[in-house]
Amino acid sequence: MCSKHLHRILVSLSNPAPSARLVDQVLTQAITNGLSHATPTWNCILRAYSNSLTPIKAILIFNHFFIKKSSNIPDNYTYPVLFKACSCSLSLLPMGKGLHAHVTKTALDSDIYVGNSLIHFYGRMALFTDARVLFDKMPFRDVGSWNTLMSIYNDFSDSGEVLILFKQLMFEGIVADKITLVILFSACARLGQLHYGKTVHCYTTKVGLEYMLNMENALLLMYAKCKEMDEALRLFDEMGSRRNIVSLNILINGYIDMELVDLAREVFDEIVDKDIVLWRSMMHGYVKAKQPEEALELFKKMIDEGVTPDEEVMVSVLSACSSLSNLQNGRLVHRFILQNNITQDAFVKTALIDMYSKCGSLEEALVTFYKTDCKDVVTWTTMIEGLANYGLGNEALRVFYQMERKGIKPNEATFVSVLAACRHSGLITEGCQLFRRMGGVYRVQPTIEHFVCLVDLLSRAGLLYQAEEFIKIMPAEDKFISYKALLSACITYSEFDLGKKVANNMMKLGNQSHEAYVLLSNFYALEGHWTEVAEARRNMKELQTRKKPGNSIIDLKHH
Repeated sequence: MCSKHLHRILVSLSNPAPSARLVDQVLTQAITNGLSHATPTWNCILRAYSNSLTPIKAILIFNHFFIKKSSNIPDNYTYPVLFKACSCSLSLLPMGKGLHAHVTKTALDSDIYVGNSLIHFYGRMALFTDARVLFDKMPFRDVGSWNTLMSIYNDFSDSGEVLILFKQLMFEGIVADKITLVILFSACARLGQLHYGKTVHCYTTKVGLEYMLNMENALLLMYAKCKEMDEALRLFDEMGSRRNIVSLNILINGYIDMELVDLAREVFDEIVDKDIVLWRSMMHGYVKAKQPEEALELFKKMIDEGVTPDEEVMVSVLSACSSLSNLQNGRLVHRFILQNNITQDAFVKTALIDMYSKCGSLEEALVTFYKTDCKDVVTWTTMIEGLANYGLGNEALRVFYQMERKGIKPNEATFVSVLAACRHSGLITEGCQLFRRMGGVYRVQPTIEHFVCLVDLLSRAGLLYQAEEFIKIMPAEDKFISYKALLSACITYSEFDLGKKVANNMMKLGNQSHEAYVLLSNFYALEGHWTEVAEARRNMKELQTRKKPGNSIIDLKHH
């Protein structure tokens, strides 16, 4: 095959994600036609592999033809694609570091293109200090260098550093490009920096930088995340025919985040060609807004229109069933998942377990749980929580210990659930031991939820003075809600002397809530301290509060 034909094939590899078969074919032809010594040819092949589903092959080819056979000399276009291939997996970190050593030996580390790819590699490996050191040591930096580092910080939730870097960029006289502004608007969106974002928006207009769709969407997201929906809608209208599905999804989610789900639905209904992302957002919006009936109606509409739901949609639908405690609907949804071969990943399985637990079928929750092969910490926690809510403390503990034996590390939510299980079942010793292990073994910092569980556990068991001692060591901001639990127990056990101390401590903390004043009023009434009762009720009146009535859902069945 002639080199011209091979060149045409190499050009075909410019596809962002070429098929492995095509790349393998080109590799074979390159070797067969004696072009294996042409570095530009190899660079094209390496680039194609780095963009494919098997980036490791780029490293293997480099090691064989460039290192082992020494038949090719790598240049400043060779290493960037190799660093990109290494950034696909943490397991390739040693290979990337080895390539870095090669770059240093060949003095190519001073090349901007190679330096930028090195910064990107270390950033993707979450080695931010190494990436920053490389950036700071670069003899020359272009706007791509700044964009690479800013993108790393933004992707790994250090968006504040992005704003600092942008100021440095401007100070050094580097002209920001469209990619810079996309990263910057994204950072402002995450931080809720509306004023900063508006300033950058004005700068963009002032320098006459032409808008591209990605930049407009990033700006739209910034206004939506900062809850500036009037400005977001104005920009959305200005975008006109340039708008795409991403733009529509941003606007819908912006309204949902502001609890304006009806406005989100208006936008949704105006869209003729809806993709699965839009259905997913709208479904999630109804669940988030605690409108499960609307979520289920939307799901029915989705099926009627022939749209195939994905796993995320099914999680929202199952959550809606859980909110309604509707076991019949939940079972129908489960059957739908099975009949339509929807992937039952960890999220779907966990949602099924949660649904069955909250809909009154603990047995089906347990069956689903034990049939789940890949259980993550959320799956285990959901099952523990389900058992805890049924008052099955010992069973919840057994599941917790199984989780530990499987090597799954419990998190904050896990300990809230297992401590709640101990509280509901009066397992004092076990609860205290778990609380100690939480910090001592797993280094989980206790939160207000953990403290309240333990205080309530001790209080319910009548160990009121032990509970008081425990509250003393708690952070000041977490004491008030624990004192409420203890005061309630003092009323139950007629411990009026301790109750007086607790009531005084609550008043000193100065927190105001109608529940606290109701408790104080009840306590003082039992003691016959009518002056204090009047004061508590007067404070309640000033807050214009009243004791909230309880709610219950009764499923009426006609036999």
